[in-house]
Order: sequence, then C-alpha cells, then structure tokens
Amino acid sequence: MSKALLLAFLTVLALARVSGSLSETITKHIVTGVVTDADGSEVANAYITAMATDGSSGGDLSWVHTDTHGRFRIALKPGRYLIRAKDEASGYPDPNFLLSADPIASFPEIVVDQADILGVRVRLGSKGGVLEGDVRDQETQSPVTQAKVTIRDARKPDVFVEVLSDKTGHFQFTVPKKPIQILATAPGYTTTYFGTGEALTLSGGERRSVVIELKHE
Repeated sequence: MSKALLLAFLTVLALARVSGSLSETITKHIVTGVVTDADGSEVANAYITAMATDGSSGGDLSWVHTDTHGRFRIALKPGRYLIRAKDEASGYPDPNFLLSADPIASFPEIVVDQADILGVRVRLGSKGGVLEGDVRDQETQSPVTQAKVTIRDARKPDVFVEVLSDKTGHFQFTVPKKPIQILATAPGYTTTYFGTGEALTLSGGERRSVVIELKHE
C-alpha cells in the first residue's frame, strides 16, 4: 500500500471513530416531570437527581433545580435510573441518607431506551426541619472545629449520619420528622450528648438551634 493510500485509510478510520464518538454523545433522551409534596402540591426550586441503578456509563447526575412550578427537564443516556428529589432549605432532607428514609415519598425508577420520557412524578415525603448548632469547649466556650456530630434515629441507633463542625464550631443538617438523638466528640474531648441524650423531633419546616459543650478527657 502506498503512503498516500495508507494516509487516506488512516484519515477515514479517524473520522469514523470521531463520528462514532459524536453519535455516543447525542444518544441522550429527554426526561421531564414534576416534583410534588405529599399532598400533591408542586414544589418550586427543589432539587432532583438521576442515579444510575444498572451500572450504566450514564453515572450519577448532579442535583438540578426544578422551576417555580416544580417541573424539571434532564437529558440521560440509555439506562435504568432512580429519580430522587430534596428541598433541604424547606425541610425535605436528602433521601440518599438512610436516616431520611420515608415510606410516604415516591422516587420512581425509569428505563431510558429509545425515546423521551415525559410526565415523571416525584413525591417528597413528610417535611422535617433544619437542625443547626454550635460545638463549644465547656470551659472556655471557644468553638470546637472539626468536631464530629452524630445525628441518629432514636428508635434505630444503627441508622445515623455524621457531619463536621466548621471553623466557627457550627454545623447544619436537614433532618426528617422523626425522633433523633444528637451527640458530638472531637480529639481530646469526651463524647457528649445534647441535653441528657433525650430524643427530639423537629416539626415540619422548623429550624432548631442547639449548643453542645464538650468536656476535655
């Protein structure tokens, strides 16, 4: 084969590969739907995500805003996905945490194949509340940074989430409407429960602020 023919062949092969790559990038299909609360009312400015459940190359989609009528529109590659939603600022917690599991919520699983999917309905569960607080040194009242704050289901202690306090000793997390216990610890300090370890429940949309004072070991 002459150099000219070889070059032409390689050029055609390269163009075929580019064409194949481009075709892969345009095989996404549009998925539209709406996010509602438990009563069926649209939830404006909520977040939705599509989690691949079949190991597809589509991967997980970052959180996307709904519009003022709770509507969303996303583009997905072929595969099987679980559509989830949250609105932490309003009290609807991140459903990716087991602590936030709610039987009232409805997060549908869809199969993206050869066509667009329209009219997907996602229902949020019961509205919880926003828990925030400060972790302080009991003696000096100075903030304890990077303290590990554990928020756990009071009825199922093995179900919990852990968050860290920031440089001001502050933390925040949206919790479900269920009894929870709060405890904190940090290097050089003993583990301390908020209050005496009693459970507390935040009502729908409530914001609760707590202070946890740590004792030195």
